[in-house]
Amino acid sequence: MSHLATPRRRAALWVEIGVNLALLTLAVTVLDVGVFSLATRYVLREASVDLAESAAVVVAAEAAAQDPADWPRIVEEHARHGLHGVAIWSVRGDTVVGEAAEVDALVKRTVASREVYSEIEGDDVRVVAPVGNGRPSAVVSLRYPLSRVERPAWGVVAAHALFSAGVIGLFGWFLLRRNVLEPLRRISAATTRIAGGDFGAPVPADAPEELAQLAGALASMGAALQGYQERTRDQLASLESANLELRRAQDALVRTEKLASVGRLAAGLAHELGNPLAAVRGYLELIVGNPNAAENQEILVRAQVDVERMHRLLRNLLDYARGDESEPGEVDVEELILEAARTVQHQPIFRGVEVRVRASTVGVVRGEPAKLHQVLVNLLLNAAEAGARSVELGAERDGSEVRLSVADDGEGIPPENLHRLFEPFFTTRAPGQGTGLGLATALRVVEQHGGRIEVQSEARRGTRFVCFLPG
Repeated sequence: MSHLATPRRRAALWVEIGVNLALLTLAVTVLDVGVFSLATRYVLREASVDLAESAAVVVAAEAAAQDPADWPRIVEEHARHGLHGVAIWSVRGDTVVGEAAEVDALVKRTVASREVYSEIEGDDVRVVAPVGNGRPSAVVSLRYPLSRVERPAWGVVAAHALFSAGVIGLFGWFLLRRNVLEPLRRISAATTRIAGGDFGAPVPADAPEELAQLAGALASMGAALQGYQERTRDQLASLESANLELRRAQDALVRTEKLASVGRLAAGLAHELGNPLAAVRGYLELIVGNPNAAENQEILVRAQVDVERMHRLLRNLLDYARGDESEPGEVDVEELILEAARTVQHQPIFRGVEVRVRASTVGVVRGEPAKLHQVLVNLLLNAAEAGARSVELGAERDGSEVRLSVADDGEGIPPENLHRLFEPFFTTRAPGQGTGLGLATALRVVEQHGGRIEVQSEARRGTRFVCFLPG
């Protein structure tokens, strides 16, 4: 979903638009009030001056039409109607009616030109008008307050400002909706369709320049995403095809490896069984050819030894191939390595070989004692057959792991044979001296216990086997 289409975002947008419109309306209103106030003040000042001049002309006309003895009545009557500072005096200043001041420049100008003159003094307009049409024998002066005309103008200003603000707000809202909100709504709808996967959705471009650029960029992005989608679809199809081919090649390789393993196993088994089987066949031919010979008993004994050898070979092979059938239990590691050392120390091959046992407080592991015992015995026998004069059998715990190690000082293992040590029937001993199943069986047992075996060997300096078991 587009960010513009979320309720929270839309609410924030409306609030922002309302605030901006309010600020704009307020600014326009203040500006309008200021301009209108200045214009109104100027117009009203001019109107006040015109009214004052008209009033002075009226008083001067009345004074010209009346006897000078009636001038006090005229002045008093106009004073009652709101005119201030009404005065009539002769041009020489000897006849004065009302609140007259001394003859000044404004009066002199009026007398000289026979025209009406006015000037603003503070908040009043002072006007001087000649009495009569010819050479004036007197002048009239009065004061008219500006505030008397200006007061009613503020209501007009306020009404005008409110009306202008309303018109501007409605017009601004119309323009905003037409040029901003509606294009944004259409762009938001197009963005939602593109986000939903419709990369070819049309994006409207009939909007102001900035929004049209945004719509164009959004349309370009949609087209690019559509191109990426098509290329990704093609790449996925290509990867699926390549994966299928790899799976087929892997299956063929696994089958080939299985056939190779079966071939090596068959070749090793045939090699190991060939010699004793040929010997038994020869013994049988001797007995058949001379059934009453005195040495037949010795021949039968030899044949029995070779048959037992073949039986032991097949039994080892079955031990290697047999799965884990019994339930594991707790095995005391220290007792396990001591028992392995006791098992081999009286065998003839260990005459002259020193067996040292090194074990810290190891505790127990979970497994099958007989099979783990077989692993250690096989490793000890291999060490003795490698010409070792000293063998160390050790055990230690490292966190949640137990390490059983057999280290010797024998001939070592050539580097080219290290990777084949655990292959069934692989042996470097002379024919009849080993089956090549001991290390393969040991690895299988350790892996059944969830562990692994590592080998470190150096020519003429010895070999070290380490069995890692989960503790």
